Amino acid sequence: MAFTADEFLRGMVAAWLWFNVLFAAAFGILQALTQSPIWGSWWSGVFVVLLYAVPVALIVSGIVTLLCCGAAWALGRMLRRRRSLVLHAVCYALLGAAIGALVVTVYQLAVQSPWDPTHWLAVIVQACSAAAVALGWGWTVRHSIRVEAGRTRKARIDRDAAAEDAL
Repeated sequence: MAFTADEFLRGMVAAWLWFNVLFAAAFGILQALTQSPIWGSWWSGVFVVLLYAVPVALIVSGIVTLLCCGAAWALGRMLRRRRSLVLHAVCYALLGAAIGALVVTVYQLAVQSPWDPTHWLAVIVQACSAAAVALGWGWTVRHSIRVEAGRTRKARIDRDAAAEDAL
């Protein structure tokens, strides 16, 4: 099964969306669990996540997705003759973990903090990245298999819109 450029783009967008959903959920839950009573109730920490962390994560993960799509394409080319879906899923999860580790390393170098791969934020980024790349790949494979089997929905024709377009 070979992916077209459209399917590859769909997979990259799916991985980007999965990362942001997983990261927002994990970061929000951890922020709510670790919120000190001195700073207010638990929902104030979740509000900070929604106001600050999620928009930053959307932008940063979008840039990282664009920069790392070549690595995903190269991995797909290397695995194109392998039929094992488990092998593909594991390889894409490892690619996601490597991308997450690279992002954490670049961030820690940029803010000049000592490198700590066990920091809770580093662990969340790497885990969400690994899961997101594998889930984006899985969604794309599932969609591709459905298209090849002819099980996709056909677009309904809106007769009124077609008549208006004909005018």
